[in-house]
Amino acid sequence: MISAFASIPLTYLAFKLEKGNDPTAILLQSSMQIVGTLLFVVITLLLKRFLNQIFRFHDTDKSIDMMIMANVVAGIFVVVGLYINQFRETLGIAALVIMVFQGIVQLQFGYKLLKLPHSLNGMLKPFCYLNMATGICIASLVLILVGVVVSAISDLMLATIFFNLSKQLKEAGQSRSTS
Repeated sequence: MISAFASIPLTYLAFKLEKGNDPTAILLQSSMQIVGTLLFVVITLLLKRFLNQIFRFHDTDKSIDMMIMANVVAGIFVVVGLYINQFRETLGIAALVIMVFQGIVQLQFGYKLLKLPHSLNGMLKPFCYLNMATGICIASLVLILVGVVVSAISDLMLATIFFNLSKQLKEAGQSRSTS
């Protein structure tokens, strides 16, 4: 939920700070990038564990691993580019290329996830389609701001999926203990 609610204002702030070369702006940008990358990695690893342990579903493992690697490498490039001006443009372009790759992988992830043999309380298909749309928007680069909004909606849906299934698992555990 935090990721969903924070992504849009943080994206706006990142664009506002982009041209700032003062130490405070650079520190704020690098902090936002590091926290955003860590949050993405944690949420994505939780999703992978969730799919693997609860549903024994591994079709998306490679896509998840590649999205994490791409996000971490792009994050490193952005942070290094903030502190080393002579590499800023080159690393910025490299980060954009990695974002295109990540968008393509996210599109694949959404498509592969459609094979999950559980409807996730009717949320599987919308969640998959939102991930595919996010991937297309990110890969296109020109629709990246639309991708941020679509991704935020997808994050809210993922949080809802996690909460619903957690509640169901807890209720199933309680009913087994009372039987």
